[in-house]
Amino acid sequence: MLPVVIVLAIAVVIVVAVTYLRRNAGGETAPATITAPAAPAAGFTFRPPASDFHVTSGEAHVFFDVPLPDEAPDRVLTKILLAEAVEVLREKRSHLPLEGVSTVHAHAMRGATRVEVGKLTLDGPGQLPPPPTPGEHPFSGHHGPDIFEEFGTQPPSGPGLDVRAPSDDLRPLGEEVQLTSVLEAGLRAQGIDPRAAELADVVSGLLRAGGYTVSGSGERFAATRGGVAHYVEIVEHTPGEHPELSEKAVNEFMVRFGQSGAGRGLLFTPKFGPFLVYDKERREPRVRFVTRERFQGFLNALAIG
Repeated sequence: MLPVVIVLAIAVVIVVAVTYLRRNAGGETAPATITAPAAPAAGFTFRPPASDFHVTSGEAHVFFDVPLPDEAPDRVLTKILLAEAVEVLREKRSHLPLEGVSTVHAHAMRGATRVEVGKLTLDGPGQLPPPPTPGEHPFSGHHGPDIFEEFGTQPPSGPGLDVRAPSDDLRPLGEEVQLTSVLEAGLRAQGIDPRAAELADVVSGLLRAGGYTVSGSGERFAATRGGVAHYVEIVEHTPGEHPELSEKAVNEFMVRFGQSGAGRGLLFTPKFGPFLVYDKERREPRVRFVTRERFQGFLNALAIG
């Protein structure tokens, strides 16, 4: 009796395996949902958040939780998503029969709608291009000027930002600064909509795009670049508050920076900066205050780096 049971069990396994292979050969969808964000590869500071993946009739479709602008997606964003779609396929083929795939499609989100942003035709079925090298990826970690030091040489204002007396009615900071298309693509590729996200999310995304490894989230977190740890703090502006960064907020930041043990400190705020911040930077050159009138300079430094 026992041998019969074993034979039946083996037969069931064979039937299941044959059915699975036939389904994929016949072009039926083979779902493989991604449940956790992929870890950055060596030399890369982030990877676009992929949410779903399936193959139909030799065509692989990879879906990303990436917000698209109202207009057509930027070519930089398209390039990043297509490159990441190939990497997702490379990871999945280790345990899925994907040798017959000849085309890879990348999809992102416009509101609640999935939109295809581009497709890549492979040289042959299952023939994936080699993984991108750090020099080929626009956000593989900068090897140019140190962003922290470069920011210190930027003028206090830039295109799109007027230097004026503080007003009780502060417009959204996003309306007064200009992102390069590359930086905007870098934010969106991380799942961050620069026109709608909180300042803390935008800042952490910008730092990753600038080659920093970010640890933590919220209004206080750590960022490391070139082996140097940075203590980062966000001071938001609430409507009705005084539009200038308070002396109390400045002093509390200095205390927390000292307690953090980090080599450098960065404070970001949509508020205007009092003269006090210049004095603090002169006395403690390891800190920078990225206030409203200096934010464009920070973005310019990121673009240079």
